[in-house]
Amino acid sequence: MKTWRPPHLRGNPLTRESDRRERLALLVAVTVVVLAAPFAALLGDRVHQWQERLAVSQQDTRTAVTATLLADAPPPAGYPPGGTARVEAEWPLPGGSTATGGVTVRRGAEAGDTVDIWIDENGEPAAAPVTAETAIVNGVTVGALSWAAVMGLCGLGFWLYRRALDRRRRDEWADSWDRFDTRRTPF
Repeated sequence: MKTWRPPHLRGNPLTRESDRRERLALLVAVTVVVLAAPFAALLGDRVHQWQERLAVSQQDTRTAVTATLLADAPPPAGYPPGGTARVEAEWPLPGGSTATGGVTVRRGAEAGDTVDIWIDENGEPAAAPVTAETAIVNGVTVGALSWAAVMGLCGLGFWLYRRALDRRRRDEWADSWDRFDTRRTPF
């Protein structure tokens, strides 16, 4: 006695073994992509948390000050004019003293111009602290890119496997034609 199965689960007698393998490979690739999504989200969340801690740490240890340029910056070069250069400048320290060093300014700035910079706890110029918005963007970007990488690798793997199966099917098809064509012609 036969049991009833939905039509799409019944075996088609014309389905080749390579067709079943291709279908299984596609199912595996899709499953891996779907299962990778929570891990990518977790990775993005971890990066976001790390960036938030970094933002808090940097905001506690960095201070915005106004530096005064001690020398002229080189003139703008190229078209459109612009760019940046390192110039010697002086800035106040939290204790009341001053420090000097190189700062990055726009080309064409003159001695005596002021520029806002960030300094670290040692009074040295530093990058601006990471913001909460940057932490969110970095977390989302890492999560999305890691999931996209998994999708790309699964897609590439499936494509390569399918090409190998297609090559095998072409060879089997050629062999079948050779066996079928029993006519032997001299040309």
